[in-house]
Amino acid sequence: MEATPMPMLKGKMRDGGRCLRRAWVLLLPLLVSSCLTGGGRFQKKMGEGPPLYDEPVFKWQASDKAVLPYCRWLPPKGMTRKGIVIAIPGMDEASVDWTRLGRYVAARGYEMYSPDLRGQGKDLDARERGNYHRWRRWVEDVNEFAAQARGGRKLPVAYMGHSLGGMVALAAAERAGESAAAAAPDALVLYAPAFVLAYPRWFGARAAATTVQVMTLNLARVTGPAVFELMHRNIVSNPEDEAAWERSSDRLCGGMSFRYVGACLAVGKEARDVPGKTATPVLLQYGRSDTTIPMCKRSPERVREMFQARDTELWWHPNPKAAHDMLNDRLVRQEMLAKTYAWLDERLGAASKMRTGGEGARN
Repeated sequence: MEATPMPMLKGKMRDGGRCLRRAWVLLLPLLVSSCLTGGGRFQKKMGEGPPLYDEPVFKWQASDKAVLPYCRWLPPKGMTRKGIVIAIPGMDEASVDWTRLGRYVAARGYEMYSPDLRGQGKDLDARERGNYHRWRRWVEDVNEFAAQARGGRKLPVAYMGHSLGGMVALAAAERAGESAAAAAPDALVLYAPAFVLAYPRWFGARAAATTVQVMTLNLARVTGPAVFELMHRNIVSNPEDEAAWERSSDRLCGGMSFRYVGACLAVGKEARDVPGKTATPVLLQYGRSDTTIPMCKRSPERVREMFQARDTELWWHPNPKAAHDMLNDRLVRQEMLAKTYAWLDERLGAASKMRTGGEGARN
């Protein structure tokens, strides 16, 4: 093959540089205009179907005066309250996703509450849906909400989180002791925790992370729908359940900004060092066919090894088809419900005996 003469090579490089500059001149106005649109248009990307579950939505007020939605599931009147579960939804999820587990544990004596993360679910501020980026506020909200749910009672409390929600729950548990009103939880349930969805350790520059989090550019406009098809693929094993999940009006369905995704990554980075500090009992739950979170076969075991708590259990769903959202998958949810309740009942029951001497709290 004949070598290209150096003058000709330099000419081609100059031509390539001109083409790139021209491309940026054409693309820059589009990027700037998209970045300036803010989150107001993202709610238009939400699902057009009915909610996944027809649950009543309640409201609570945070310390910054924001009014936020949540769902709750309470035991029948007169039944002894055995404890409180605070459940945090994952990325592009809503509080109603916890309905199955909420009904299950409520019928057995536990109060369960799930606050929507700001920018997700039924957030009353439509401009923030898919565009919220103050991830520290997510963490603060969990502890403030838990304190309100407890209401001064001595009931044991468990924090639970799915995917991104697991990272938020972990970070909140670490910071709970900073306030007298928000006592640290007695147990943690991390359901498909997204430890891999975080800034890599070498990406430690605060300026770079901040740059990502201020961009309101809609990801779908840059990457196209393929990215969101990939993110929502194999959420559950049953195609009908998956279609219902994506159609639900509680979904963002791809209306995410760079700043929102940047916040999700940042809270994962914050939570990654917590396992080595916590002594709180932990249950890790994974589906064997979970392709939403890219993992090698050893990843769950490595996550378990990160925790210093002596009581750390890794539970693989026995069904090989168990995917990312096992609670809303009719094929696998019964085992998931039974395992979660049994583990919670044992740990919170032990915590309750230590705290109250066996005395229950009645409604």
